[in-house]
Amino acid sequence: MHSHDVVIVGAGAAGIGAGLELAGTDLSFVVLEAADRVGGRALTDASTLPVAWDHGCHWLHSADINPLVAWADRLGAVYRTEDRVDHFAIWQAGRFVSAAELAEARAATLAAFDAIEAAAEAENDVSIQEILPDAGRWNAGVRCVLQTMAGANPEQVSAPDYVDGEDTDLNWPVISGYGDLFARMASNLPIKLNVRVEKVLQRAGSVTLDTSAGTISAKAAIITASTSVLASGSIGFSPGPASELLDIIGDLPCGKYEKVALAVTDLPPETAGKIFCMIDPGSGAKAIDFQIMSTSPPVLIAHLAGDAAGPAIDEGGPAMIALATERLVQAFGNDFRRGIIASGTSDWSHNPLILGSYSNARPGAAGRRRRTISMETDNIVFAGEAFSPHWTGAAHGAYESGREQARRLALRMKREVG
Repeated sequence: MHSHDVVIVGAGAAGIGAGLELAGTDLSFVVLEAADRVGGRALTDASTLPVAWDHGCHWLHSADINPLVAWADRLGAVYRTEDRVDHFAIWQAGRFVSAAELAEARAATLAAFDAIEAAAEAENDVSIQEILPDAGRWNAGVRCVLQTMAGANPEQVSAPDYVDGEDTDLNWPVISGYGDLFARMASNLPIKLNVRVEKVLQRAGSVTLDTSAGTISAKAAIITASTSVLASGSIGFSPGPASELLDIIGDLPCGKYEKVALAVTDLPPETAGKIFCMIDPGSGAKAIDFQIMSTSPPVLIAHLAGDAAGPAIDEGGPAMIALATERLVQAFGNDFRRGIIASGTSDWSHNPLILGSYSNARPGAAGRRRRTISMETDNIVFAGEAFSPHWTGAAHGAYESGREQARRLALRMKREVG
């Protein structure tokens, strides 16, 4: 006898989406989460700083079509919808640039996006780096923007795959915390924490999962682990349709993207009214983008994607904090250091349950993502941002992927019973 109709592996955005979808059916299900919390790559930290901040996803991207906006409204999440005009500042090689120079920097970034779009239209499956136009003095800044949006270095990302992710350019920050929103969405779901799935055995009509809490059986399973976790082999799969997908998932690895959050007594006057401040020292140094949160006290968050942090991410939190502080001191002077109240860092790259940021297809492998999304894997299906056809790398893409896979399984199981 099966313990459940469906077992969902992972209580991140995809697992929560799948659970909420199944909750509207008469199917029995359980969500197994290896961590001691829900949310996956959505984690709101309310302890390291005087105000809450998100280690991972933070923005309601494509907010005009994002299905999570309705959840945010229903559950009272606080987000900002301000028009982001004149919201960007750039400090470059000793000074803040003028408005005219900001326009040049924006034009250089748009030219990069145009080149990526052109490569995708031509089905030129090369790395983003290979087709970028020379942006001159703005090269470091353009690279910083692309790294942040891709969560990896431009050399590591397929241009056509990058374009597959849709964005309406309407992005709202969740001030009360994206991780907190997901935790509240999941509050009534049957979730078992601290249960690690070690092996999945697929048979016709049944799935058996060996876990740290014993063996669980079901008619079907929804797997929502990150692509890097799947590729690592930490969850074993028996030979079958599901294991065939794992043979190509290695070409869709999660990138590297961490945050450093610094609470400060006061914001520098140059950041007044801004949402982002990029610090570009020049002379070949990496540019780093800082998000400005006008909370009380205010918070500056360094976004360290790809190789922007050099070896600091591998060296750990203190090295990341030192790097972010060094950049801010370069722009705002040594007195800035004395205004830092508290600091915190993310650590997705070293978290064995995540192993990185979000997925990207390697150059030449854009078709691999499309293939994994369309693959028929019988009674074991996969969900997450990596399996979203239009919203890759986004929390709402993961959520919708989970919902869609749960919906398909429910219809299939209903037909089998009928």
